[in-house]
Amino acid sequence: MTSLRVVRLGAPLADDLAYERRVLDPVGAELVQVQVTTEAEAIEAARDADVVMNAGYRVARELIASLRRCRGIVQCSIGYDRVDVVAATERNIVVANLHAYCIEEVSDHAVALMLACARRLLPMDRAVRDGTWQRGYYDGRQAIGEVRRLRGQTCGIVGLGNIGRLVARKVAGLGFRLLGYDPYVRAEVAEPLGVRLVGLDELLRESDLVTLHVPLMVETCHLIGSAQFAAMKPTAYLVNTCRGPVVDEPALVAALRDGRIAGAGLDVFETEPLPLDSPLVGTANVVLTPHHAVYSQESMIAWRHHAVDEAARILGGRWPRGLVNRELRSRLTLEEPD
Repeated sequence: MTSLRVVRLGAPLADDLAYERRVLDPVGAELVQVQVTTEAEAIEAARDADVVMNAGYRVARELIASLRRCRGIVQCSIGYDRVDVVAATERNIVVANLHAYCIEEVSDHAVALMLACARRLLPMDRAVRDGTWQRGYYDGRQAIGEVRRLRGQTCGIVGLGNIGRLVARKVAGLGFRLLGYDPYVRAEVAEPLGVRLVGLDELLRESDLVTLHVPLMVETCHLIGSAQFAAMKPTAYLVNTCRGPVVDEPALVAALRDGRIAGAGLDVFETEPLPLDSPLVGTANVVLTPHHAVYSQESMIAWRHHAVDEAARILGGRWPRGLVNRELRSRLTLEEPD
């Protein structure tokens, strides 16, 4: 029997694995759940797997080198920076991500953070709670800060993948002017969304809200740093729901402290959980959420189902829907996904 082995940090899946069995039984596979905390434990657990489903561990080159018969690695998230894709590709191991399971939730969360920042919801909430509320009047210089009409402002979307495109569709109705930066997207893709593609510098200079939707790669690590904050308007807000290291966090703290930008909405951080002594925790003009943009009851069901669906496709001789290392299409002969 083919063995499908899950390499996982944290709690295993629920006890009821009826869906997993229903999907894997037709391809002659079993699901083995293993919690690991060290590289040695991960290597031992995954060595004889035909597919590795990774839900929290780091699948590094050393682990990949130890795999004896692995056909595929399913990364149980949209971001796949925890997998050494180059090492997997060298061994003709298919890598898949869950490219669509939570795109509605993350795009919703990005828009929510944008609105919370622009409408100054947290300072308003604090004004009510501490008794400084005066009916019909807010002190723009003290308790609340300036609030501007959204219609006519410019929203800059960095990364026009699935989530960035959904954000564009969702904020278009608010009357934003939309700018986009994505070197991998053509104008004919962006234009139907009402997005004008520009360079990153122009986007930062002109945008009132900047929202980040890029994968974490070598070229996107610290994509937004001191120079980028210096280019932004002092009235602009930054929203990040992709990966923490896309933003240089010390540079962000300095920009917030020095008033180079008006504020930020952050769901992801360079170190997670965010340490309680982080300067961000004590910064008033930041909205913080605990890497929870992916979450809804529906997305958690999809997360579980999509991962095992991708594993079954690979074991059944089909390409996964979330294929990451597409260069393998020239080397391997697999059927198209259902």
